[in-house]
Amino acid sequence: MPKTKRKPQERKNVLSVSALLVVCGIVLFKSFIWDEYIVNSTARAALEGREGEVGVGYAISKKQELAIKPFKDGFKIYAVSKGFFGWTVTDEEFVGNKENEFYEIGELDLQFNSSEKLYLNFVLDQDEYFDKIKAYSPGGVEIGFNRSVGNDVFFYYHYSDKPLGDVMYEGIRSNGSVEKLK
Repeated sequence: MPKTKRKPQERKNVLSVSALLVVCGIVLFKSFIWDEYIVNSTARAALEGREGEVGVGYAISKKQELAIKPFKDGFKIYAVSKGFFGWTVTDEEFVGNKENEFYEIGELDLQFNSSEKLYLNFVLDQDEYFDKIKAYSPGGVEIGFNRSVGNDVFFYYHYSDKPLGDVMYEGIRSNGSVEKLK
């Protein structure tokens, strides 16, 4: 059977339909396969299955997030970064209970995908001893702290893109008395 030539209009229609099918295929692949099974489309999805209970998350930038989750007698701290394959956990730390201590003061540096770091200063109040934590920079400027509550433990923290240096900490009890911690 001899081939019949298609008219230019018919060829245009076939190409339009083919292009439309390819675009629809790409959109469906991205929506239902790529985002669901290949990559983590959100920072929360990257944290699914990780240790810890439901916690708090802070967007540091469009491609960086800090997550703090209560875990046993302490907290799991996660640095989550967005890359080509979606969101991934790039750093993970545990701050937990130490015997014979009412509180622990420390600083962590968390690594993101790039060479960027996030510095986390914290006070772990293991006996719910303090109602509030205040800190002061060497210049006397007050540094604000957030608080997360875990299993019989309070986690006070401040995050920054630069280390705070030599900081003075004060713990304030519910009765108003102040105790210098460091």
